[in-house]
Amino acid sequence: MTPPSRWPSWIVAVVLAAVASLVLPNVAFAAGGGGGDGSTLVVVALIAVVAVTYLLTHFVVERLQKIFLVLAGVEYIVLGVLLGPQMPYRIPAFSNLQDLMPIVALAVGWVGLLRGMELSVRRMRGQAPTGISRVVVVQALVAGGMTALPAWYGFTQGWFFTFGGAAGQVGAQEVWMAAGLLGCAAVAGSSEPVELLRSRYRLEGELGERIRRLAASSDLLAIAVFGLLFCIFHENHENAIVQPSPTEWAVITILLGALLGVLFTPFLGEADTDNGRFLAMVGIIVLASGAAYFLDLSPLLVNLCLGAVLVNTARAGPAIRKTLERTRRPMALVLLVFAGALARPVDPVDATIVTLAYIALRMMGKAIGTGLAGWRSPLRGDYFRGLLAHGEVTVAMAVSLRLVYEGPAVDLAYCAILFSVFFNDLIAPRVLRGLFVDTGDLRGERSEEVSV
Repeated sequence: MTPPSRWPSWIVAVVLAAVASLVLPNVAFAAGGGGGDGSTLVVVALIAVVAVTYLLTHFVVERLQKIFLVLAGVEYIVLGVLLGPQMPYRIPAFSNLQDLMPIVALAVGWVGLLRGMELSVRRMRGQAPTGISRVVVVQALVAGGMTALPAWYGFTQGWFFTFGGAAGQVGAQEVWMAAGLLGCAAVAGSSEPVELLRSRYRLEGELGERIRRLAASSDLLAIAVFGLLFCIFHENHENAIVQPSPTEWAVITILLGALLGVLFTPFLGEADTDNGRFLAMVGIIVLASGAAYFLDLSPLLVNLCLGAVLVNTARAGPAIRKTLERTRRPMALVLLVFAGALARPVDPVDATIVTLAYIALRMMGKAIGTGLAGWRSPLRGDYFRGLLAHGEVTVAMAVSLRLVYEGPAVDLAYCAILFSVFFNDLIAPRVLRGLFVDTGDLRGERSEEVSV
C-alpha cells in the first residue's frame, strides 16, 4: 500500500521537534555562559526554536485544528513565556526586551495597519448585511461595560494585588487603563473561526460574511476606543513646554497617522514587487509605531489611520493590502511570542479570580448585547456565538499597554486576557459550528477532510 502523501510532513515535523527539544535548549544554555560569541549562538538557537515551532504548527497543529476545531496560536504564547526574562534560566537574548522593541512595535503596528485597510471606500460601497452597526455598537456597550466597570471597581477597592505587597500602590491612571484594556478586549472579535470552518465544511448563505463583518467592525471600534483611552489618560511631562489636553492628543494621534499616510503615498507605486512593498511597509510601520510609543500614544490607532489613508489614496492600495494579508501570519507569530515574553508573575489566587470573572462576564455581555440588538427586529439574538474568539487585535492591545504602563493592575489584566484568548479560541469554532447548524448554512464536510 502506498503511504499517504501527508506522512512525510508529519514525520519531518515530529522529528524536528524532538531534536529541537533535546539539542537546542542545551545549545542555548551552554552559549549563554560563554560571553560575546555565546550571545550569537543563543540568538541562532532561539531562531531555530521558533522555526521548528512554526514547522510543527504548519504541518501538525494546523491539521489538528481542522480535525478538532480549535484555533492555533496559543503555543506561540507559551513559547514566549518560556523564553521571557521572568524564567529562572534567563536566556540572554530575551533578558532585556527593550532591545527588541522595534520588532514588537512592527508586529503591533502591522495589526493596526491591516485593520485600517478595511476602511477602503471602494470596499465599503458594497452592500453590507443589514443590522451590522446595531449589533456591533450594542454588544460593545454591554460587553465592554460588564467587564470594564467591575474590573475598575475591584482594582479601586483593593480586592487584589496581594502579590508582592502591591496593595495600596496602584494609581488611578493605571487602574483606568487596565480596566479599559479588559473592556476593549471584550469588544474585539475574530473571523478566524469562520475561516477554519470553511476549510472543513461546505458553508452556504450569508451568515459567514455577516460574522466576518461583525468581527471586523468590532475590532475597529475596539482599536478606536483603546486609542482614545491613551489620549484621555495621557500623562504629560512636567517639564514639557506644551501640555496638550486629551482632545488635542486625540487630534495628534489621528493627524500623525494621516500625515504619515499622505507622506508615504507617493513612494508606493503599482509597479513595485511584493518584496519591495513589504520592505517599504516595514519601514513605514516602524516609523509610525516608534513615533506613537515616543509620544505614549496607541500605535494601533496611529497605524489604523495610516492604513485608511494609504488604502484610499495610494494607487497601489489594493496591492498593499494583499501584501499585508500574505505576511499576516509571520507577523502574528512574532506578536504572540512577544506577548508571552512580556508576561509578568502574578498572584495565582488573584489571577484565577480575575480570569474566571472576566471570561464569564465577557461571554454574558456578548450574549446580552446581541440579544438586545436583535430584540424587536428581524436580527438573530445569538450572534454572540460567532464573536467569542479574541483575535490578534486583543493581543496587540495588551502588548501596547504593557509597553507603556507598568504595575500590578496591568499585570492582572494582561494575565486575564492571555488566558481568555486561550479559552475562547479553544471553544469558539465549535460554538460557531452550532450556529451554522441552527441556521442551516452548514451543508456537510468537504470530501478531502477527515471527520471525528
